[in-house]
Amino acid sequence: MHLHSRALEYLDEVARTGSVRKAATALHVTPSAISRRILLLEEQLGTAIYERHSSGLRLTAAGEILIHHIRRTLQDMERARSEIEDLRGLRRGRVSLAVIEGVAVDLLSTVLADFGKTYPNITFNVTVAPSAVVPTLVASGEAHIGISFNSPVMRGVRRVASVELDIGVVMRPDHPLATKKSVRIVDCARHRFCFATTSISVASVVNEVLSQKNINVEPFIVCNNIEALKALVRDGSGITFKSGLGVEREIARNELVFRPLADKITERLLLIEQSGRRLPVIASKLQEYFKEALVATEARLGRSHTR
Repeated sequence: MHLHSRALEYLDEVARTGSVRKAATALHVTPSAISRRILLLEEQLGTAIYERHSSGLRLTAAGEILIHHIRRTLQDMERARSEIEDLRGLRRGRVSLAVIEGVAVDLLSTVLADFGKTYPNITFNVTVAPSAVVPTLVASGEAHIGISFNSPVMRGVRRVASVELDIGVVMRPDHPLATKKSVRIVDCARHRFCFATTSISVASVVNEVLSQKNINVEPFIVCNNIEALKALVRDGSGITFKSGLGVEREIARNELVFRPLADKITERLLLIEQSGRRLPVIASKLQEYFKEALVATEARLGRSHTR
């Protein structure tokens, strides 16, 4: 059975959004055009691809098998198109990225701005997601490149590079602990915490150390958003633990300060891709930019383990 590439995009977008209407809006087509494609394919396959619910559409077991094939096919087509255009010197294409929030704040914008100067016709899809979700997006083919903290090795994902960054205390410049060159974690327990939830990777690292040292603290505020945490700290609600990644602008403006922990706690920032698949040429070029950016980040904020 041969499917036109546009039809593949229809089916993929419906699977992503769970809605024919949302998919139609994203792809600039009518909902009826997408519905017709779904019905035609279900008729050809002799089985339902999506289950209809009041909340939207969900893939059936057959649909899960099909969408895996569709995404691999779209990736192959995109890579072939990218390689052909690279040979022609057009440098056109679209790269999909899945990154954690801290990367999106500083590193991502810097890399994409730099990359855009050399490849102005490239466009990007950026998904900001928790560290635990980023590898899944890469393994499924929804993102060409992923950047996350401390994500475990999982099937379908290959680590391209990693850097180890020091976790420290982020606080206002007038906080009592800001006078120290480094801070013991036991000293932090005497002050109010603005703590990240476990959806943010640094939380699990710090919680483990607190447990090992038998330090019991009750966070003043628990939050699942890095930008909100920074604002809370900046406005005097307490201190928080994180690496220096994502707070460099505030530090430069003297709104916040970063002090490393004397306890030497680190977290690993990873650059990942889908294993067993070659990236499109332009995505591979962007990956090289990120490798360089990670090395530079390590030089400023931690210890490198790039390979």
